[in-house]
Amino acid sequence: MKKVLIVASTSGFIKGFLLPDAKMLQELGYEVHCAANHKAMVTFKAEELFPKYNIIFHQVDFPPNRPLSRETIHAARQNLEIVSNTHFDLIHCHSPIVGAIVRFLGLKYRKNGGKIIYTTHGLAFSKDSGWKSKLLYGTTEWLCAKLCDKVITINHDDFNMMKKLSAKNTVYINGVGVNTEKFHHVTINRNEYRESIGITAEQKMVLAVGEISKRKNQKVIVEALSKLNDSYVFVICGKVMTDNVTYNELLEMAGRLHVNLKFLGFRLDVPEILKCADVFVLPSLREGLCFAGVEALASGIPVVGSNVKGIKDFIVEGETGYLSNPYDADMFAQKIELASNCERRKKMEKKCIEKAEEFSASVSHEQMMTIYKEILGIG
Repeated sequence: MKKVLIVASTSGFIKGFLLPDAKMLQELGYEVHCAANHKAMVTFKAEELFPKYNIIFHQVDFPPNRPLSRETIHAARQNLEIVSNTHFDLIHCHSPIVGAIVRFLGLKYRKNGGKIIYTTHGLAFSKDSGWKSKLLYGTTEWLCAKLCDKVITINHDDFNMMKKLSAKNTVYINGVGVNTEKFHHVTINRNEYRESIGITAEQKMVLAVGEISKRKNQKVIVEALSKLNDSYVFVICGKVMTDNVTYNELLEMAGRLHVNLKFLGFRLDVPEILKCADVFVLPSLREGLCFAGVEALASGIPVVGSNVKGIKDFIVEGETGYLSNPYDADMFAQKIELASNCERRKKMEKKCIEKAEEFSASVSHEQMMTIYKEILGIG
């Protein structure tokens, strides 16, 4: 039977983003294998999840963020063993370290007719990066692009950057697919639901969804809200680890600046919580194409986000939200105040929903299916 291997840094990434790809490939008649690190923090058992989707899972100890290390060499050997023991017609790799390992090891594999494609979920450098970053990461991406059959980008900045490095085999797709329907038909009693999470009808709820980290840059929102009146409350949905440095810094900062900050932890009712929000904030320093921002738009909620790649793809100034310098708390405060105006927010609702549809699962999955058929020579 024809076989395909999907490779990503963690099993959680596969579960969260790549199961639709596996289904597409199965529909095309391929047996799907996945290789990833399941030793990272996960909330499911690989031996239970992947067989449910008829996926054969391989454990590879990919390091999270150490490209030059013993762990990387070990992971490369594990990955090489998988590819050596099974013939795959296609290998689809994701994320920078994994992408580099797979493409460098795939020289012999491609000479024997195998195909390799790579999806970047956010290049490690941009046009605004320093020359050292551009030299290191840019050179690596330029070289690795020559070692695969297709480079897939999910935001326009990365697409333009990769086109300069490898014009022939770079393509763009509209993200990896958001189930927008899930957010269109949520009906709740807004005041009652807000009350259940500790928000009064009079308060203006500023919402962020995602990990609490330096890259997500939630600190700038705390500082921004300290410049506004005390009717604002900053709500964060995401895993809360008590030993997380950024989490502890946010707590200290909010207390010092007298900002009302609420951590709701990991939630399964994000669609309902979005309906409670007045403004969604996305102050990240870097993104690929943020799912959470598109989900907010699908809920009709304007997004105030950083003017960086992966965010400015879906924020149209004054129509679906507002852009801000990620380091400028005064600008964020101004934009949050604009977006939280009730009348203005209602006028933006339709545009928000329309913009989200550009990144819906139906759009991006159709684009990905076209790429698979082209690479695999399916008419």
